[in-house]
Amino acid sequence: MQPPHFDPARIARALDAAGQRFGPDEHARLAEYLNLLVKWNAAYNLTGIRDPDALVDRHLVESLELAPLLRGTRIADVGTGAGLPGIPLAIVAPDRHFVLIEIRAKRVRFLRHVVATLGIRNAEIAHTRVEDLRCEHAFDTVLARAVAPPAELAAMTRHLTAPGTVLLLLTAARLGEEWREKAAALELRPVRIDAPGKPGRSAIVMLERI
Repeated sequence: MQPPHFDPARIARALDAAGQRFGPDEHARLAEYLNLLVKWNAAYNLTGIRDPDALVDRHLVESLELAPLLRGTRIADVGTGAGLPGIPLAIVAPDRHFVLIEIRAKRVRFLRHVVATLGIRNAEIAHTRVEDLRCEHAFDTVLARAVAPPAELAAMTRHLTAPGTVLLLLTAARLGEEWREKAAALELRPVRIDAPGKPGRSAIVMLERI
């Protein structure tokens, strides 16, 4: 069975249907990102999703829902894996700088190939554990997608943040409510917690460090 191939028109239709409006260059680079992901997935096990529509929905549409919520210009993507949500966001937000943090060597090789192939000049790859990342200046926004439970994630990203930093998360619905319950104890203020829009999708959790 041949792996799916994504063209810019298909990406444009899916994003337009989700109310996400971008230009032809963004559509082309997002399509190529998915094609690279599918190509490398057989050897590198980057995603368990195989259905083409689900790949677009879970990896592009879901990631890009965070675009209007980004704060500031310095963005960290913790445990980015295959570059999600950081790569799609870097493609559509060239005025922001993204640091994609990943410890697994195979995924780092994939990420570096993507950044070089697509010419994504506003993203850098940090091959390290998030706890070991040296951070002289706090990030404006810290992204994470299904990385760790609330208390653990708050602890491992503490040195990346300062008062006013936003944590912007894609997580399971039950963890969204757990974040709401534990926010004050973690010195975080809930800004937005949205339930998944449809089955299989992630909840959006937005918190601000206080």
